[in-house]
Amino acid sequence: MKQLNDNGLQLVQNLLSSHSSKQSRQHAHHNEQKIHVVGAGATLTAAYEQLRNAAEYAEEHVLLQRAIRRFYRRLFMLRDKNGVAVSGEDLVIELTQAGYLANDTVSEGDVRAISELAGIYYDAYENLLRDKNIKREAVDKWTYELLAVEVEWRLNDNSHLQSFTQFAHSYFSQTLDYDQLLETVPDAVELSLYIAVHRALLKSDDAAMRLGLLKRFQQTPVNLHEYILVNQQIEQLLTASTTEKLFRIVDRRGAPLRVLRHMIDDNPETVQLLNNQEQFLLAFEKQVGTDYQSVNRRVNNGILKSVVFLVITKFLIGLAIEIPYDYLIAGTILWLPLLINLLFPPFYMVLLRTTMMLPGSANTSRLVEQIDGMLYETEQAKQLSRRSGQAFGAGYNLMYGLLFALVFGGVAYLLWRAFGFDIIHLFIFFVFLSAASFLGFRLSRMIRELESIETYQNSVTLVRDFLYMPFVVVGRYLSDKYSKVNVVALGLDMLIELPLKTILRLIRQWAAFISAKKDQL
Repeated sequence: MKQLNDNGLQLVQNLLSSHSSKQSRQHAHHNEQKIHVVGAGATLTAAYEQLRNAAEYAEEHVLLQRAIRRFYRRLFMLRDKNGVAVSGEDLVIELTQAGYLANDTVSEGDVRAISELAGIYYDAYENLLRDKNIKREAVDKWTYELLAVEVEWRLNDNSHLQSFTQFAHSYFSQTLDYDQLLETVPDAVELSLYIAVHRALLKSDDAAMRLGLLKRFQQTPVNLHEYILVNQQIEQLLTASTTEKLFRIVDRRGAPLRVLRHMIDDNPETVQLLNNQEQFLLAFEKQVGTDYQSVNRRVNNGILKSVVFLVITKFLIGLAIEIPYDYLIAGTILWLPLLINLLFPPFYMVLLRTTMMLPGSANTSRLVEQIDGMLYETEQAKQLSRRSGQAFGAGYNLMYGLLFALVFGGVAYLLWRAFGFDIIHLFIFFVFLSAASFLGFRLSRMIRELESIETYQNSVTLVRDFLYMPFVVVGRYLSDKYSKVNVVALGLDMLIELPLKTILRLIRQWAAFISAKKDQL
């Protein structure tokens, strides 16, 4: 039986340290008064949050962060400095009513600390807005978006994730041959690797990675000049070609590390198991099976969420564009194009699900073999090198372009001739079919993230990829644009969330006033 290598020993030490720190914080706050939230408005708030999440279609692990971000975006836009200074309690109440936090779990000390953080970031927000050289988008990224992440980290301790991230970074740093992978190795290559590990293995968004790097550089909004310079450097790192190349490698080689991360999250005995190679590998193999089942559930839930997302968005588009257009051009509603545009993309999503297959036993054995080498082998070979023979000539690109034209042209001709579609109906159909294809592609990547051996296409997947890859490419482009200007989400924020949360806050304040009056009697 082999002993842990240096990286494995460091992982155990860091996990033990994070566990000890977490217990110390819990003990320090044990006797503090906790914030209790009454149920008034909770059902309405939770229901709206489900609708809002469906409209945004965000990853599950960032939902809390996004809810905190929306809270502070509203607050900062109102320019209410006094409200910001005491915002911690209102935030906890709102998050508890929405179902993100359990009641009576957040201490008054945490609330005060959150309010102080909000005040610091709000001061930076006001100062940055006055700087004409900084765009408004950058101001948002550097203030309330970072504040949302920092508050989430305070509410949900993530020190064990930092231990895992350090282990993954050390492993790839030792096994990647930068000279072979990169034409020129930049000085900040380790920082690019840090971003790649976060993006590929933790699914961190830019705000979380930016805050992690700021913590690494020990920068806060208090020293605004240095804070601006470091943020500008981080922006360059997030979009650098080196970061993208490293991300693709870490993403493709990260399957055993993803299972290890889930094992650390789910099994409190992982630290003890790591010191026994045989017991750990048996537990790891069991975790692989658990992850297969989890991914299967997540894919099914993702299909359901995608269908809801498509139906909600399509219904609003139909009311806003298709029905008025039909009355303007044809004098009546053209039901066949309207129903096809509404029903086909969700049906297509369900059809795609039938082609998504979980990995088999050979993949499980490979994952166990890889994690064994990562943790217990003393010599880490430089095996993660650039693949050879992957250069494709202009002929492939030409065929790829012809594939686009053939698929889009063929579908458009069929809908035009057989179902009476015109240009607007075709445009809406392709937008939603492309969106459905990209959503399905994202779900299939959940399965691929656990694959450690090359999978070969059968006739079904080959035909599927031939037909839907052009729509995936267009869908990704639309998704990038939609995420920047999500009209549905913005509409919900302005028409429902802002008045709803404002009214609920006024009700809470009035209830507190009445309660104070009762105490005076």
